[in-house]
Amino acid sequence: MKYILLTIILALAGLRGYAKASDSIRTHDLISSTVASIETSVTAASGSFAPLWLTSNRYGLASVEPSSNYERAALGRDIHLDDAQRWGVGYAVDVAVALSHTRRFVLNQAYVEGRYRKLGITLGAKQQPMETKNLELTSGGLSLGANARAIPQARLDIDWFGIPGTHGWWQWKLYGSYGITTDGRWQASWAGAGERYTRHVLYHEKALYWRFGRTDVLPLTYEFGLQMASQFGGTTYNGRGRGYNTPTTFHHPTGLRAFWNALTCQGSDQTDGLQPNTAGNTLGSYIMELRYHGTRWQASAYFERFFEDQSMLTVQYGIRDMLIGAAATLPNNRIVTKAALEFVTTTNQSGAVYHDRSPNIHDKMNGRDDYYNHNLYAGWQHYGLTLGNPLLTSPLYNEALGRSHTLRFYNNRVKAWHIAFAGDPSVEWHWRALLTLTRNWGTYSQPLPDCLRQTYALAEATYKPRWTQGWQATLGIGLDHGKLLGNSVGGQLTVTKRINLKN
Repeated sequence: MKYILLTIILALAGLRGYAKASDSIRTHDLISSTVASIETSVTAASGSFAPLWLTSNRYGLASVEPSSNYERAALGRDIHLDDAQRWGVGYAVDVAVALSHTRRFVLNQAYVEGRYRKLGITLGAKQQPMETKNLELTSGGLSLGANARAIPQARLDIDWFGIPGTHGWWQWKLYGSYGITTDGRWQASWAGAGERYTRHVLYHEKALYWRFGRTDVLPLTYEFGLQMASQFGGTTYNGRGRGYNTPTTFHHPTGLRAFWNALTCQGSDQTDGLQPNTAGNTLGSYIMELRYHGTRWQASAYFERFFEDQSMLTVQYGIRDMLIGAAATLPNNRIVTKAALEFVTTTNQSGAVYHDRSPNIHDKMNGRDDYYNHNLYAGWQHYGLTLGNPLLTSPLYNEALGRSHTLRFYNNRVKAWHIAFAGDPSVEWHWRALLTLTRNWGTYSQPLPDCLRQTYALAEATYKPRWTQGWQATLGIGLDHGKLLGNSVGGQLTVTKRINLKN
């Protein structure tokens, strides 16, 4: 509740300042362009969990439980309505009451944001889109995805800006943010006796992207970027760092030096001893995309290379773990409008051998990266769902792996093929279909007894009747089949009503 009150106060302050700063849009116009929505959703499935694609890449709102529902209400304004103006403002309060969920009361979003020309500031919890990927079709980002609840942050953005002297052929954008995770109380209540959990963990995220090309001259652009994120500060309970045989509580630094270390990827943790690593849990990705901007159809090829700490920040160990994909938007037809194909592999992780440099061993190997895990922090997750790609099995599914109520990733060595289609048969109907075939090896330190295969599928249709205003209904049918998470067939019905606040 305190986050909602803070957001409303900031939003009102932003509206007042915005009304004075812009002569073309007044406070009345801001209110009239606000959209309210109410939503209800119910899920029912036959297995131990709801099918994966009925839960994943929905910003943590859907539950992994086989039967669940939520009631949702939101009020907000899209900042992109002001793209033609020098100034822009956006805000949202988005809440839900849920059953069979990690929390009864779910705060999806609560933020206020402002923009002047290319410079933007966001305060609060906002669901950010993935770079280069279509949320409706992709399997998800490897480092920063759309699978978990948004983390409240203070974020500074600089949008695409031309490098002087390049006449628009070379552009860049960047952002950086600091925030705090909100799942500490949930971790304490969910983790099993003696299991590790954390509270009041701080969060940092940053990215720099370059784009080459001018679509007014040639309909082809190339984008390259580096995005990084880290968990730091906070307190680890029941932690077993290196050299500690009994559960211990660790209070991590939260001063200015800790913020600087998160920004610059420096420092070390108190359990590192004579073999220091970067402070906190740091990871990231290299992002690349080649895009064709056609008048009748568009296409893109994209690539993401994931790394943990510094071991794969360079190509010292080769390029073996990645997400590589292709997507296309097709000319108008009544069958398929968009399509995507992705291949994901995370099995190498810098190799199976690990050791740091020591007086007896002068070479440093840095293998066995153990993606999404950390020896002090409760993994790359928020409320039990991974902040990255959901094909690396989130802690909420650990019961299927015989690891109930443990905040670790026990299946992060995965290979997968993912194919997706979407279409618009008419102005009233929209559909999408996903099919993912995976092979799973567990982790290097705790491999699965055998390579387990698992299939995830989804067929979903959305109906927006013309004889109503603002109503839509979405019905999804999901299917999981295999020996990793088991078999499950389920359905999900979501009904939404949107209201434009116009006089």
